[in-house]
Amino acid sequence: MIATRAQDSTKVHTTENTVQVGSFGFDDPQADAENNPDHDPADETIPWKLKWIALLCFVSFPIGQTWTQSSLGPLKNTLRNELGISNTQFGVVSSADAIVNSVWPIIGGVLLDWFGPNIIVLLCTGIIFIGSILAASATNLGFWRVLTGGHILMGFGIAVLDTAQQKFFFHWFGISGLAFAFGFENAINKTVSLVAGMTAIPIRNSTGWYGWSFWIPAVFCGMSTLFAIAYILFEKYIVPERFRLKSGRQTSISSDDLAQKRKVVSFGTILRLPWAFWMLPMTQLLQSGAAGGFSVSAADIIRMKGYTEAVAGYLSTAQDILPIVLSPILGIAIDRYGHRFHWVALAPVFWIMACSLIGFTSVHPLAALVFSSLAGVINSMPLQICIPLLVMDQNKLGTAFGLWRAFNNSGSTIMDIAFGVLQDGTEGQGYNRVLLLAIGIKAWAFCLGVSYILVDYFKLGKGMTMTRKQRQKREAIIEDAANDPLTRRTIVPKVTYAGLGLLTSIVITAWVVFIKYLL
Repeated sequence: MIATRAQDSTKVHTTENTVQVGSFGFDDPQADAENNPDHDPADETIPWKLKWIALLCFVSFPIGQTWTQSSLGPLKNTLRNELGISNTQFGVVSSADAIVNSVWPIIGGVLLDWFGPNIIVLLCTGIIFIGSILAASATNLGFWRVLTGGHILMGFGIAVLDTAQQKFFFHWFGISGLAFAFGFENAINKTVSLVAGMTAIPIRNSTGWYGWSFWIPAVFCGMSTLFAIAYILFEKYIVPERFRLKSGRQTSISSDDLAQKRKVVSFGTILRLPWAFWMLPMTQLLQSGAAGGFSVSAADIIRMKGYTEAVAGYLSTAQDILPIVLSPILGIAIDRYGHRFHWVALAPVFWIMACSLIGFTSVHPLAALVFSSLAGVINSMPLQICIPLLVMDQNKLGTAFGLWRAFNNSGSTIMDIAFGVLQDGTEGQGYNRVLLLAIGIKAWAFCLGVSYILVDYFKLGKGMTMTRKQRQKREAIIEDAANDPLTRRTIVPKVTYAGLGLLTSIVITAWVVFIKYLL
């Protein structure tokens, strides 16, 4: 889809800064589809044959990294024994790819918006490939800090790659198919995670060496780089020009506006994001870490209940089974029925049930894993789907998702290491304190979900609750877009600076904690 020169558009005029609504500064319907999530790119009839080819490429980009990360949980006890590390040091390893992404996603997101995702994706997959080789080499050398270094290098690629995927999804599938694309990608991701988790211990036992569980995904990382090259060639030689995603740089060059032509990559985009977007990362900063901590530790928790490592590895991967089937279904349901924030409020309830059952009852671990599996289905997808609706500008999405990732990764780093410290300080290295902390964080997440629903009802015109058709019907009768809560996207400097201040604080905290336990 091509963005052309700026033309007349409806602008919001208030006492505060706002972003444009309506056509968002473009007269071309393809460009409008890029910048206004209410203008569905699917309406431009991109053939589904092209969509499916593109989607298969997108979901193939992170396969190798997902495999590597999913092998860590089942191999936690093996890594402790083989590398001579503590639970805290294991937390450093598992959070290594997140720590670099406490800052890098913001830089990468801005570059992504300006230069476009194609070249960035190629660079990211290449960096991930090199990092995976370094991580696998650590198993030959027996140095846990080399393993950490490999994951750090992989981290430089994965966060920006994730943001690029989200830009691709919105471009190719629009708001009407966005949840389906997210759901399909999540299903593939969970399938890879399931296979990796189930085979980590059998690979170690059958080959006599755990290192193959790291070298095999390194091969897949190399294949992901080839898929990135294949997509670039596919878009250049097969996809019609009108369907291609145009970068901010290309849009600037093609503009008739002299100021636009002279525009260079700028981090000022960060200051032009609406308050409604900032609401999410500022309040969700520890939530992904709590969820990820449970997923990584599940196999070790089950092992401590008396199961063998192989059985614990198999059982822990059960939490990836339901998302494979239910993620696309949930995506279609959200596209069709809306209620995005209601799903956000529901996920913590399942997490609390999972932590309570696996840590404080004698029921079979599968019962807890069913609840964690359901929570995994609806944990992050609704929030990620809301971001394009709250930002309403394709040329800011990379920056927005970069900030989202920076908050989440900083929180994940802190929580991963905090869980390790708590476990090391617990008698018998048990998980009681870890699970109690996770339950407390998820109880707060439920309160946040309810507050989001109230904000949507009273401040956002129920836009996150409505379906696309309901939004379009409502927008058709809006007379004053500048003051209607459904269409205005107000920029509140105080909220922006508060968000940047909070991000700075949590990034510094994450780095201090990481370096303390790395050295």
